[in-house]
Parts: sequence; C-alpha cells; structure tokens
Amino acid sequence: MRRVLTVGLTYSGDPIAEVEIENLGLCQPSVNKDRAAFPLYEYDTIIINPESYTHFLFGAAGEFSNEPHELGLLKRQKDNYDLDSAFDGEDRRKELEAAIAAGATVVWCLSEPKRMNFFGYRETHLGYAAPTVASFVKRSNLLVKKGRRAGAVDPDSPFARYFEILSRTGWTLCLADPVEGFASIAATPEGYSLGGKLTLGSVRGWLLTPPTSQDSANQLVRDSLALEKADPAHEKYHGVFLSHTGVDKPFVRQLRADLMARGVERVWLDEAEIDIGDSLIAKIEQGMKLSRYIVVVLSKKSIGAPWVKKELDIAMNREIASGEVVVLPLLYEECELPEFLKGKLYADFSKPEEYEAVLAKLLRRLRIA
Repeated sequence: MRRVLTVGLTYSGDPIAEVEIENLGLCQPSVNKDRAAFPLYEYDTIIINPESYTHFLFGAAGEFSNEPHELGLLKRQKDNYDLDSAFDGEDRRKELEAAIAAGATVVWCLSEPKRMNFFGYRETHLGYAAPTVASFVKRSNLLVKKGRRAGAVDPDSPFARYFEILSRTGWTLCLADPVEGFASIAATPEGYSLGGKLTLGSVRGWLLTPPTSQDSANQLVRDSLALEKADPAHEKYHGVFLSHTGVDKPFVRQLRADLMARGVERVWLDEAEIDIGDSLIAKIEQGMKLSRYIVVVLSKKSIGAPWVKKELDIAMNREIASGEVVVLPLLYEECELPEFLKGKLYADFSKPEEYEAVLAKLLRRLRIA
C-alpha cells in the first residue's frame, strides 16, 4: 500500500489500487487533530500546494483563504490557530528531510508568497516545509500570469499529461529565471519555466505550476504516483567533497565542522566516511560521484599530491561533460595554481583574519546563506 499526502489540493478521481490518499494539513495535532497530517516520513508521495495559510495548515481552502488579513482572522476564530501555535516549521522540515532521505516523492506547487505582517512578516512559502525551496522560488523570479498555452514540454517527463491538461484549463505561475539546482521540463511560449526537477543539496523533488482545475489536480496526483521511489542508498551525498592532502587536515577538519554547523548537511571527508577494511579507492570514488561539488583545498603540498591530482582530474572531467560548475577551488596558502584552475574565482582562505568573510562567500555558493 502506497500512502499519499495532499496538502492544499484534493483528489476526486477514481480509486487507485493499492494507494491510500489523505488530504490533510501541516498544522500540529494539538491544534486540530482531525486535519493534521501524520509525520511526513510516513508517506511515499507528498504534494504541497501552499496557496494560502489555511491551505497548508489544514489541507484545503477555508473561509478566510482569500482574505488579505487571513492570519488575523484565523486567530480570531480560534486562539490556537495563531501561526506560531498551529505550525511547527522546524519539526515539519525535519520530517520532510527524513521522508526524502527514505526515497519519498515530493512535489511542491508554485504559489504566490502572500506576505503578511502579523507579529513579523510571514509568507505562505513557509508551507513548503523546506526553507531552501522557498528561497529558490524567491530567487528565481516568480511571475503571476494568466496563460492557456504551454510551449515546450518534455514528452518523456512524468508530468507530460499534467501539462496537457493545463494547456486546456490554463496556468497561472511560472519562473522567469530559475537559479542553479533546477532542470526545467516545461516552458511557456516565451521561455519561462512551468516546472521541473529540483535538487538543492539533500532536498530533492519537483516544483510545478499549480493545478487550475479539479481535472488537473487529479492528474497531478496520478503522475506523481507514476514516479518510481528513489533509492536513498544512491543519493546519500548531495553536498561537498573535500579534496585535500593530509598535511592540511587540521584546517580541513575545522572547515567541515563550520560548514555543517551552518547548514551544509553533507560534507565528505575521508576520515569521517572510510572505516577499517573499506576500499580507499572505492569509497573515495563513491563520495565524489554522490557529491554535488568538489572543493579542492589548494596549498603548496596539495598541488603536488597524487591523490589530489587524481580527484581534481575526475572532477574537472565531470564539469566539462555536464556543463555545470563542479570544482570549487579553495586557497589555503599561497601556491602556484594549476593552469586549468587559473580562470576560476577561488575562495581565498590564506588570510586567517578573513576566514569568516570568505566562509560566508562559500556558503552563498552552496546556497546555504
């Protein structure tokens, strides 16, 4: 039996064999036991459409969904419907990460942020339960439009049928300039993206323009179920691999600790990943393959180290083949840079007094800050 959670949209189609669909919200059970979803890691497929605060808190539209002061009206209706009482964003975030790590399919629907000043500014994008996704949408220039035609749609995409229906019923939201971490599968005639696959570190899923009819909502659920469950064993690392020489280990250990403390969840370091009896070559190759970025720590010793040269060759070949940035040079001490790295901007950690400022730049590159 596959379990599906829909947040902010409902399924009204024919029953699907071996599938149980629940339309619930992300509120806390103590606030509304009947409308609260179970922990997110209990679901195989999760679809989140935070069209309003009511949509993501209780799973569907409510009487205040279209009101400009929705949060105030909810609190007036029931005191514990206050957003801070009703929604534990940090807890739901951890549940969602655990669900993704276990191979769950997650679909986020684009939505207007509906920013409200209610004891501080709040946005409905809180309902994504994934701050990295909310940040991605904000940086990708979300446009509110009224369209009835789709342009290029990947026919091999699992959501091709969904976009077929949207081309009849219309679409409302698109991304004008998606930033890194997104592979578009459908576009408007002028080239804006209507949806695609999202990979932001350990957060993975699909980001799509929302359904505009019950038929399109039903098809979105069906298409989501057609996706095969991911194999978490092959998606363990989506962060960074630290390529270095042993002489520089104290600095590298500190860097790893600081990166992880600031939200980079996957930082591959040999001594933390390789156990007694493991094959060094196999483990290192696996770590590089499953890491999004290869951070090369450059020093007088490392530029001549055979292991670092080999890792750098592999990483550069991957960068050339994929056309994406893979290698992030990090200068630990002044040295002669390899020729093929001289055209890259590097993070200069050679001056200890500038460590924090350079670390902040590296985090921005990793989309953490």
